[in-house]
Amino acid sequence: MRTAAPDRGLTPAPRRRRTGVIAFAVPDLEEPYFAELTALLVRRAESRGLSVVIQQTEGVHEREVDVANGVGAPATDGLIHIPRSLTVADLTRRRAPGPLVLLGEHIEASPFAHVTIDNRAAAMAATEHLLGRGCRRLAFVGPHTQEASDATNRRYAGFRDALAAHGVPVEESLIGPVAAFAPAEGLRATRAILDSGVPFDGLVATNDSVALGVLSALHAAGVSVPGDVAVIGMDDVIAARYSVPALTSVAPDKAQLVERALDVLERQLDAHPAADQPVEQVTIGFHVVERESTRR
Repeated sequence: MRTAAPDRGLTPAPRRRRTGVIAFAVPDLEEPYFAELTALLVRRAESRGLSVVIQQTEGVHEREVDVANGVGAPATDGLIHIPRSLTVADLTRRRAPGPLVLLGEHIEASPFAHVTIDNRAAAMAATEHLLGRGCRRLAFVGPHTQEASDATNRRYAGFRDALAAHGVPVEESLIGPVAAFAPAEGLRATRAILDSGVPFDGLVATNDSVALGVLSALHAAGVSVPGDVAVIGMDDVIAARYSVPALTSVAPDKAQLVERALDVLERQLDAHPAADQPVEQVTIGFHVVERESTRR
């Protein structure tokens, strides 16, 4: 009697019953960029037959860890997470490991899939846009004073890199820190720069929410935009199109960001439980959308 040759491939392994639900962890739904990204992800997930559970973490470490461990949430098939304080150690200690995609640059190198944009390069593009419009004394509003922000740190570094590449000095009196990425903080920081009396002709805001406050402060001070000061933001939120003047902004490809995150997650969902999955690291493109705030 002949004995069947052993199967050298992957042996069947039990799969979890699919729920058709994924989780999306986001820091702050009051921030327009995250709100728009969430709405887009929900629509694109629905088109793939997936429902989305949204969890707001406010960047609090304990909440981010709970989300990664599935605490306080219904059963889901996988997680897309925008971390602010989570660490690689936290993720390797997950009590219920499963499909995971990280969005953003907080955890730069890890054995987990990432989809992000290059924030440093995006800020360099924003700064070079102003330099290309003839600006030579540039302000930056947005370094965070309360806690580290990886995206903002990289954007500030990109601003300084671009100035250095063009031989333009950084004037520390033209750097406006903020305590939150909100219009009120953009307004307050810009007032402080104006009160210093140091002249400037261009301003980079760390995101569009901050930039809206910048525009308000400049208008109240009688500063013409873009005649006296050209202003550019980042993230290209919908409100940027309707500010007065309309705000020039660096636009990440949000649709591609969402699609690639879902693609990567679904590949993990579809993989054999014993398969050695490659760690996918995806960088999404961006471009400058010029509007009236820099159109001299």
